[in-house]
Amino acid sequence: MPGEPIIEMHKVCVSKGSATLLRDVDLTIQEGERLVILGPNGSGKSSLIKTMMGEHRHDTSVPGSYVKLRGLELWNLFDVRKAFGLVSADLQVDLSRDMDCLEAVLSGFFGSVGTNRSQDIGPEMEKLAMEALTTVGSSHLAERRYYTLSTGEARRVLMARALVNSPEALILDEPMNSLDLTGKRLVRSAIRKLAREGRSLVLVTHDPADIVPEIDRVVMIKDGGVFRDGGMQFLNEENLSILYDGPIGLRQMEGRYMAWPKDP
Repeated sequence: MPGEPIIEMHKVCVSKGSATLLRDVDLTIQEGERLVILGPNGSGKSSLIKTMMGEHRHDTSVPGSYVKLRGLELWNLFDVRKAFGLVSADLQVDLSRDMDCLEAVLSGFFGSVGTNRSQDIGPEMEKLAMEALTTVGSSHLAERRYYTLSTGEARRVLMARALVNSPEALILDEPMNSLDLTGKRLVRSAIRKLAREGRSLVLVTHDPADIVPEIDRVVMIKDGGVFRDGGMQFLNEENLSILYDGPIGLRQMEGRYMAWPKDP
């Protein structure tokens, strides 16, 4: 059952120049929840995640507006790492320097790109890093050079990197992007394993096909705001057609959702 709130957002508005990225967002994510943030490209999903992580600052002049992390409106980078472990395509690009996969995972303790001599890395950290790789089914990759990995392999190593700080929730930002069928199968398997272990998961995607059966809440984002928020019954053709501005077909089979644009 869900526990205490990890993140609370109320009347959150975010702008960049003349562009409004988020408008009047109300959202609470509780410990133990497994949810999907679903929306088309450009809907505000990435802005929402960046606001949770403290990268975007909300408009504090809006009456009653706040972003709370574990009940606090002020927090630092260490608090963010304890609350959220982020896996994103941007991070995958950032970690492109030459290092083995164990070092890539160890760098998660410091939020750095790789490690250096000034960082105190002991046997306990290496043990935790190996355990994280094992959790996502990738212990065999520990000594492989990170740049030699397939996209799917690299995505799982990033999941291990995010896990080393024992975050309260794992944010998976478009984890299936650029993956072939084998990569999708392996990453999906890792996500399901983490969910079954009771991990809090926030899956961010534009495609309902990425949603694993363990997800039980859907938050639909449209034009920078929360369009729908609730149980998986909200994932239906009517709501998806409004979300994607056109008629959408939807079918569920063997725990998978398949959505497609209907012919006019």
